[in-house]
Amino acid sequence: MDEKIIIKKTFDLKSGDVLAEDIPEYPNFKAGMVLDKEKIEKLIKLRVKNVKIKISKILLKNNNESTKEKKEKFMQQIKENIELAYLKHMFTEDYKVQLKEEDYSPEIRKKAKAIISHIQQSQDDIYKIESLRKKSLSKINQRINNRLEDVSNILMSLIRDKTFKLDQMREIVEGLIEDTGPKRDSTFLLLHLKRKAPHFIVKHSINVALLSLAIAIELSKIMKHKLENPEIKGDFKRLEICNRKIFDKEELIKLGIAALLHDLGLVESFPKLSEDTKFSLKDQSKIELHPNQAYHLLTKLRVDYEIRKSILQHHERVDGSGYPDGIKDRFFTKYGLVLSFADHLDLLTSKNPFVKKTHPHRAIMHILTKERSKFDADVLYSYCQAASLYPVGSWVLLSNSKIGVVMRTNKDNLNRPVVKCVLSSDLKELIKKEFIDLIYSDLKIMELVDIESLEMFDESIDRFMFDEREFERVDVDIEAEVNIVDTDIFHKGRIKNICAGGMRLHIYKKFLPGDKLLINFSLNGDRFEKVNGLIIWGDPKPDGGYRYGIRFIHLDEEYKQKILKFTENREKH
Repeated sequence: MDEKIIIKKTFDLKSGDVLAEDIPEYPNFKAGMVLDKEKIEKLIKLRVKNVKIKISKILLKNNNESTKEKKEKFMQQIKENIELAYLKHMFTEDYKVQLKEEDYSPEIRKKAKAIISHIQQSQDDIYKIESLRKKSLSKINQRINNRLEDVSNILMSLIRDKTFKLDQMREIVEGLIEDTGPKRDSTFLLLHLKRKAPHFIVKHSINVALLSLAIAIELSKIMKHKLENPEIKGDFKRLEICNRKIFDKEELIKLGIAALLHDLGLVESFPKLSEDTKFSLKDQSKIELHPNQAYHLLTKLRVDYEIRKSILQHHERVDGSGYPDGIKDRFFTKYGLVLSFADHLDLLTSKNPFVKKTHPHRAIMHILTKERSKFDADVLYSYCQAASLYPVGSWVLLSNSKIGVVMRTNKDNLNRPVVKCVLSSDLKELIKKEFIDLIYSDLKIMELVDIESLEMFDESIDRFMFDEREFERVDVDIEAEVNIVDTDIFHKGRIKNICAGGMRLHIYKKFLPGDKLLINFSLNGDRFEKVNGLIIWGDPKPDGGYRYGIRFIHLDEEYKQKILKFTENREKH
């Protein structure tokens, strides 16, 4: 028999899953039905918890392949795609002979090898970034605050002493990547956008760097998925376009350096520039010259050409409406495409002397409806995927009359992010903070809330973004049995602390951040079966084995209340 029947929780279903039997309560759902996104959402809304799914044994075998084997298969497929594209590019459809490697010209082989090597390097680099252990948001925020002074000193040194400290710039950007690495979620970078700093340009430059890095990482992932599309096989130009929008770590560092230096010309022309500066007509010409000014200064200091070129382009637009040269998309560098959008977005969402500040949701909707032609479509899409249409870090009022901050995105529905509710509608702090995933809730976003209005009542309102825990954890030492979702291999481990939001697990089996687990354990006499958990971070233990931070995924309400009761009783004693 080539098929196996498994039970899946509804929220773990994927498009393409096939029902193994009828769902009696809902006659429209028959055995053999192929599920799509719409049908899965309907099952979730109908509160169907589990369904039986047919799964191919071949598919099960593929799911058990190691990460290394999957990576090798992916790269082999990319290689085949590129070779097929070259064949179609070089020969007509009538040319049916099977070409061998010796039939390729040296130039074609060299170019194909370079594309494959670059894609491989980017995939490896982003995997390493995403595998870093997640760090405390509050500590990262403090480190970025400390770097504001470092960036300020570098900019002043460039203008005053005409010296460029490349090593120091690299260290700052690498720190941003490592501290705020996306951990399979590039939105993590966006939580650290600065609203206040002693120097306006320094704050703006850090924000543009964070936005640019988040977008470039997300863009690289999106392009990788495009390369898996069969339609790309026969289109060499599209292959080259995809590769052009993929970033390896060295390119991420160059992009970060360009972002930190992009307004160097403004610092030189307006050393006392602030959020409240008023410009005269005479100042306008200086403003429009600042990209050229920075380019020429950095040229004298022999800064990397691609960094200089992208700085020159940060006010250009792909439709040719920007300045200083009015270039169109084909003349942009890969860095310029990202930098021009990140710079514009931060100006729309931050207090500054150039444009009126607006709520992040209004800003992105304005760009999508009024300025879409000015920016690269893939860059726009990548930002929306990373930040959602209610961007991470923005404040909203929900239909339950609670005010919250957007903490995470839902890539399947960009209008339904994860909101952390922290205030009542009368601006009183809630005793219990609540994370609400709007994709699984009937609640709606009713109004946009400007953070400045909240600050009038609470000067330290930002603190709610950097306090991640919804529940306090208590130490335990409990045996657990776990297996990766859709596999039948179980492993024994120990739970070392727990709360209604997640746990820390010690086990000898090596997992990867992003793996989904089913966890069985007993707590205070209650048995918990098949609790869904997502591995957020993991690292080796000094005495052998591994420890993992696990976040529960849509924990059953009955289980949640039992864990809450257990932790509250432990805290009292």
